[in-house]
Amino acid sequence: MRHHNDSLGLTLWRGDQLLGELRTRAPDPYEPLRRPDRPQTLSAMLVAAPNAQPLGVWQVQLPLPGSSSIHQYPVEPDIVAERWRHGSFAEVNPGHVVLQPMSPEEAKGVPRDVQLTVQDAGGRVHLPLQIRLQELRYEPEHDEIALREVPAEALMDGSIWWAIVVFASEIDMPATSLPCS
Repeated sequence: MRHHNDSLGLTLWRGDQLLGELRTRAPDPYEPLRRPDRPQTLSAMLVAAPNAQPLGVWQVQLPLPGSSSIHQYPVEPDIVAERWRHGSFAEVNPGHVVLQPMSPEEAKGVPRDVQLTVQDAGGRVHLPLQIRLQELRYEPEHDEIALREVPAEALMDGSIWWAIVVFASEIDMPATSLPCS
């Protein structure tokens, strides 16, 4: 059992709406160590705030000439009961694609009121390079499986929400007492 309940003192926000607290789980002894040339990454579960409605989404900061905008892409739920299907968990790579110019509206990215940010215990806001929030969905009769991995308060309607947060550097990352990958 890798159940862990370490509070990072970090919260996840969408604009000015609190989505919840980010918590780690016990480190995976089989996970490779982070290479020093890779960005700082935080992997944590979201313990949702009351009335929060998490959304499967991937937000990426795109440095464009003259500005820096946040772009958003949907992320489908990871449905545990369907993992056995061949290829259901594999990402599809379309291969080479033709690049198209962005319209001025697309280049603006998502409005600030839907941008995901991380806030530390002191209230300082951190805008990471990327945030991926994905629902890990269990069948109701298998909640006990989920509870082997996470604390009960992280289970919301049969789902666990995982956040992968990528920071540009250690300087941009909020201070925590826990190691990040």
